[in-house]
Amino acid sequence: MKYFCLIVLALLLLSCSEEPAITNPYDTNFDLPEPENLQVEHISLTTKKVSWDYDFDNFDGFKISRKQNGVWLEGEIVAVEDNSYTYENVPVNENIQYKIIAYAGENSSDEVLSDIIVNTIPAPENLAYEIININEIRLSWEYEMAGIDGFRIDKKAGTGEWFIYTIVAADSTRWIDENAEINEDLQYRVYAYYGDFKSNTIETGFIDNTFPFPENLSLEIINENEIRLSWEYVMAWIDGFRIDKRYVDGDWQLYEGNIGAELREWEDDNTNYLDSYRIRAYYQGYESGNSNVVVNDGMIYVAGGTFEMGDHFNEGNDNELPVHDVTISNFLIGAHEVTQGEYEALMRTNPAHDNGVGYDYPVYNVSWYDAVEYCNALSELVWLTPCYDTSDWSCDFSADGYRLPTEAEWEYAARGGVNWEDNYRYSGTTDNLEDYAWYYSNSGDQTHEVGTKLPNQLGIYNVSGNVFEWCNDLWDWDYYESSSGENPTGPALGSYRVFRGGSWFSGGSDCRSASRNNTTPDWGNYKGFRLARR
Repeated sequence: MKYFCLIVLALLLLSCSEEPAITNPYDTNFDLPEPENLQVEHISLTTKKVSWDYDFDNFDGFKISRKQNGVWLEGEIVAVEDNSYTYENVPVNENIQYKIIAYAGENSSDEVLSDIIVNTIPAPENLAYEIININEIRLSWEYEMAGIDGFRIDKKAGTGEWFIYTIVAADSTRWIDENAEINEDLQYRVYAYYGDFKSNTIETGFIDNTFPFPENLSLEIINENEIRLSWEYVMAWIDGFRIDKRYVDGDWQLYEGNIGAELREWEDDNTNYLDSYRIRAYYQGYESGNSNVVVNDGMIYVAGGTFEMGDHFNEGNDNELPVHDVTISNFLIGAHEVTQGEYEALMRTNPAHDNGVGYDYPVYNVSWYDAVEYCNALSELVWLTPCYDTSDWSCDFSADGYRLPTEAEWEYAARGGVNWEDNYRYSGTTDNLEDYAWYYSNSGDQTHEVGTKLPNQLGIYNVSGNVFEWCNDLWDWDYYESSSGENPTGPALGSYRVFRGGSWFSGGSDCRSASRNNTTPDWGNYKGFRLARR
């Protein structure tokens, strides 16, 4: 019993020696929990909302301090029931940081720091422009920061200096320059500002505000003395259009000076063969550049497209194979073969004889070189840029003058251009060649006046029969096995030139749209040609 009492007494003394747990948050020895998830929300440029999480209940509140440029300012006391605080008048273009502690009496938690905030004015984003009309350009941009005073827009024209051009309200993200300089390279930059502070700029890059010229001017023959011009134009608010005309033996002159801005067609009822036209837009004292030149030369517009070139019926030579896809750009081609009258008027000679002679008969017995020289001479006559360099007989396909069609252009036109899927054997027909072509069966062993048979789907006459027609291309029997699929111009090397279409003494096989022939370029017997132009 004596020993039992001693053991109990020892245990009591031991239990009394342990310190009791501290549960009072006001005791400075109590570890008051720290706030968590401290966040800073940018309400505006000068207003920031600080928020945090806190789950402990028994305490007095929070103290928040703000640090500016390395100096902590006196803290703010926040009520215990609120886990956020909004700062007004936050300074701009300074480094800002926040810290927070929880407190209970004299006791406080460890402090929690926010990230350092660089409170600069953000620059506008995604600056874009749209040319509305000749002297109006719309700018637009994106901006999310509230609290700025507005935006400033600087401008530069040509080689001039930047200058402050206008001020835009803070709630606007678009603006129209109603006095954009015409025929100048313009540049704009936009930036936000607040008081004397401003953001970085965002720039448009150079805007080519050249007065746009009319495009795709085309000419339609109504009758012998009347033509219709049509064109495309997208710029709004111009004053109108002016048309220049050039007679074949004269210079350009203003022909019609006041065509309404809403019009895209105009007719001339006093036109002559080989008269040339061009058009330009005008606004107040400004004029655009000139459109492309069109000539009253009887050419047919051929809209570009992709077609299957070669022998569709497997009835010709293997040089017409394989059938392959070819893409052709828009071009012009003669409605008929060049006539003896047209050739003689320009070249002062008529090589045709024995097989039909007359002004409206197709010229024949023309070598490839003769045809090319005619193309250059006609180009010069109507002030177009010649296509051929006669020192090496190369063709500049970018020139706007006359040339021979490429073999691919010829076949595409023969098949009806975009109507090629009609899949006619001959140009315009499969089973009725008599009505479309002068050939062995109906020619009486001579040529006939152009345009005296039916045209094909594009209004082109005598593509099959009458006279063989030179093409621009050099000859290669196997060319289809390796030719380009886009605007092919023939092989790079060769001694022979291509001719197509059959003639007055040909059988039906030579009149097929797929039929290919070749000879030396100086051998003109029975050969004629028709013109092409870009």
